[in-house]
Amino acid sequence: MKYEILLADDDDSVRLVLSKALSRAGHTVKATDNAETLVRWAVAGQGDIVVTDVMMSGREVFERLPEISQARPQMPVIVISANNTVNTALKSGEHKVFEYIPKPFELDDVTNAVARAGQSVNPRKARLSAELGKLPMIGRSAAMQPVYRAVSRFASGDLPVLISGSVGTGKDLVARLLHDGGPRRKRPFLRNTDFSNTSLTLQKVNGGDIYIDEIAELSPQQQEGLLDVMTEAEYIPITNRPRVLSATRKDLRRLAAAGEFRDDLLFRINVAEIRIPDLDQRDRDTYELAESFLSQSSPGQNRRFETEALDVLHRHSWDGNVRELENLVRRLSVLYSDDVITADMVLQEFSKDIVSNTSPEDSQKLTGLLEDACRQLLNTSVPKEGEESHYQSALAWVERPLIVEALRITGGNRAKAADRLGIHRNTLRTRLRTLDID
Repeated sequence: MKYEILLADDDDSVRLVLSKALSRAGHTVKATDNAETLVRWAVAGQGDIVVTDVMMSGREVFERLPEISQARPQMPVIVISANNTVNTALKSGEHKVFEYIPKPFELDDVTNAVARAGQSVNPRKARLSAELGKLPMIGRSAAMQPVYRAVSRFASGDLPVLISGSVGTGKDLVARLLHDGGPRRKRPFLRNTDFSNTSLTLQKVNGGDIYIDEIAELSPQQQEGLLDVMTEAEYIPITNRPRVLSATRKDLRRLAAAGEFRDDLLFRINVAEIRIPDLDQRDRDTYELAESFLSQSSPGQNRRFETEALDVLHRHSWDGNVRELENLVRRLSVLYSDDVITADMVLQEFSKDIVSNTSPEDSQKLTGLLEDACRQLLNTSVPKEGEESHYQSALAWVERPLIVEALRITGGNRAKAADRLGIHRNTLRTRLRTLDID
């Protein structure tokens, strides 16, 4: 797991070396040269683990540790000290310091102590995941900020809102947020596609929200009925007028241009628009989402992902976006009873999704296409000296996609990709460089 480390040492060189070592180990570090700042950060709820020198500005940090332990009784404190006396060790025990490391020390001594201390931090991480699970939407990425701002602006308004996004991005959730976050929260949230009776529809919605999922799938008759509902609603006083929320994964403008969707209806529903980004565009939101889904799937249990497993999930290409990630995490929580979900478990589940459904006819067609391509290649002029040979060109057709796919199904782990391909990892490294594959 990755943790936020609060580091305090008044020796600039020690602070710099420890910061780099802990950062290389995957942690984030907030460093200070005094105990006052350290205590202020900890009491304010920042950080997961404290790593501190004993003597700073002529005073012992033990004088300030009670403030931390009172505010954060479960927060591990690791003490490092050049004052290697029995009194220092005894004081460390008295103040229930997680570990006392005398100077000079090996960097591994500190990073290993942090890793061990992390095991006691996990309950806090579980509580954070549980709290995240209560949030209406999870994710702090820059890509999601426009969505949050739009929801905050449109929730209390009366404008029709079009929510666009790929499969599994959370369009339904945004629609519920728009309804629950505004003055219509106590009125109906009507999921409806039958608009054959305008008066009945307006009576049912009663000034609330009408939500149409995948509005592009409405038939011409349904589109006409919805247009009638919106036209009739304009005669209702604004305080009781229903609002239309609609969602789509298709380009309605393109459909309208092709005559497959009414342009007059498009102009009415697309007064305000919220575009939800794909999960691949949401930076590190995968980490928080995965931990939250695991917490929701294992209520009351202290379960977590190891860091490498979260990294694999982060590197994966999520065609089904958040919904696909949620389904995978729920499956992992059921199939594996371990407290820690490992990278191997995640990769094992990824491999199950790769099922060959190639029929004999498809194989024959593929062979024919390859033969045609090779025939055309060999009928071209003979490459000049220094140019890539026909043989090399043909091999590249298969080699590049083969390597790319091996990296994809192993979550970008080159060692595992090399094993899957049956080649040495140095060979893979060379081919990645030669083929210019990131």
